[in-house]
Amino acid sequence: MSHEKWLITGLASIVLLILGLSAALVASLEWSILAIVTLLFIISYPLLWLSWRYYQFWCHSLMQLSTYTQILREGERNIRFKKQHPDNLLLALQRDIHILAVKSNNSATNRQHLDALLPQILDSWPNPVCIFDHNLNLTYRNAALIDKLKLPLLLGTSATELGFIADSTTLSHPVFAKNWQCQSFQYQDENSFHWFFSATDVANALQDKKVDTQKNLIRVLGHEIRNSLTPMSSLADTLLSQDTLPETQVRKVLERIRRRSDRLLAFIGEYSQLSRLPPPQYQWLELSTLVKETAEMLHLPDTQIEYSGPERACGDKDQLTHVLINLFKNARESFDNAPCQINVRLAFDDHNQIIEVIDNGPGFANLENVLTPFYTTKSTGSGIGLSLCAEIARNHHGELTVANNQSHGATITIVWPLIAS
Repeated sequence: MSHEKWLITGLASIVLLILGLSAALVASLEWSILAIVTLLFIISYPLLWLSWRYYQFWCHSLMQLSTYTQILREGERNIRFKKQHPDNLLLALQRDIHILAVKSNNSATNRQHLDALLPQILDSWPNPVCIFDHNLNLTYRNAALIDKLKLPLLLGTSATELGFIADSTTLSHPVFAKNWQCQSFQYQDENSFHWFFSATDVANALQDKKVDTQKNLIRVLGHEIRNSLTPMSSLADTLLSQDTLPETQVRKVLERIRRRSDRLLAFIGEYSQLSRLPPPQYQWLELSTLVKETAEMLHLPDTQIEYSGPERACGDKDQLTHVLINLFKNARESFDNAPCQINVRLAFDDHNQIIEVIDNGPGFANLENVLTPFYTTKSTGSGIGLSLCAEIARNHHGELTVANNQSHGATITIVWPLIAS
């Protein structure tokens, strides 16, 4: 039974109860039948009138609330609920509905402003932009996309007709395959989800990057070649200016030329390693043994290298050897004549392995640029050693960080995930 029928049944029961009690009362007083009927008729009129007014009050108030909420649900925002009497029992409910309506109106107004402002912004956007509905039918496109695709791009046209290729997560287009960076994602509003697609022309940025790289390469190579060839040319001029060529002096000049040539070839080899690293071949290796062998191979003067931590690590043996070579040489070259102390530590943290190389040298003069390729503060350095170590760490899906110690020396930390099982 509905609430309205329950209300009618309750009111009718109350009226009948009052009429019954009244009839029983006057009958006990031995009134005549005519008098009893007359009394019941007179009493029933105001009772029915009061019941009807009570029923109308509740029905009218609830009907107004129901109509008001239905209008709000349909999106109408110009309707206001009339002011109610303060004694109305539904006043609190009406006030709450009104507050919700005001918030809904403000939210809808803000959405309308945003919906009107967004197309204005995107229309002037230099990057091609378009939006599709959940069925991949075009709902918006800006002028840049029309100009790029050279198509009418009518609203409602499917993405496949426009040449777009869609999978479960991305949108793509053959026109934007080369020198373009494409972005696509799905977003959802209160009704359904939509596809957003944009493309950015990166040809100029790639060209600028290429030019900068070429300029930097030419500058560095020119600097190294000039520093190597200038003393060679000077030594050759010295020999050619003499009438006779003493064997001792010739051997000395040739030895210097050989050393400078070896230095130049080593630089070119280091740069070649930095520019192309093969994927790491993961294997379990005895890191303590690798540290010992690297120290013996380098035979660094006045240098003591100590190892602590677990014996084994997982990584590419050749690439980790290059890391140790560069770090040991950098630590030794940071000293003048003082003894060098290098501590190598290995540790494991969750799924990562950590190598720390700590020295007792003066530390780094410029931490911000220490990992920048070709940057060096040493007169004999190429600025490639630490960059190569950082690239090897990235090749292992890890990271290399550099820090100066509080007292003296520096700490180089390499963290990479433990992949092999």
